[in-house]
Amino acid sequence: MTTHSGTALRSRPAASPAASPAASSRAGAADRDHAVELLGDAYGAGYLTKEEFDERLDLATRARHHAEFDGLLADLPPRLRTSRDRARRRARKARAARLGVRIHAGVYAGMSLLMVAVWLAVGRSTGAWYPWPIWPVLGWGVGVLGHAVPVTLATRVRERRETF
Repeated sequence: MTTHSGTALRSRPAASPAASPAASSRAGAADRDHAVELLGDAYGAGYLTKEEFDERLDLATRARHHAEFDGLLADLPPRLRTSRDRARRRARKARAARLGVRIHAGVYAGMSLLMVAVWLAVGRSTGAWYPWPIWPVLGWGVGVLGHAVPVTLATRVRERRETF
């Protein structure tokens, strides 16, 4: 098969379902979307002409088996695939870090309220109103800030890099 620009696509013939289980595994919508993203990245980086991109895009959206993607993506630089995967991993790590900060802050707030409630109960029953909860609340607050500030700064720096 050749493209409009005259270059040959290195496509393998689609495997028949009886050939082998690995070659005949069905491709889903997520697989087609991933192939379309990679083709878009390749076109945007100048690895494909408009005609090649259009032809491969059409084939990728109609692909039914994973083997059909091999010919469409085989001649593209591997770094296109790994850079997108790396970006996804970074985004997952950033979401996990932000979730960790939210959990830490939530536990901090809950325990601080519990300490204040104990202080009020003890003060009311004994008449001793020394504000002892301030010390663990302040100490733990420093720990929460020490966790939240680096995560927030790293997220903002990463977002700025991605916008430029």
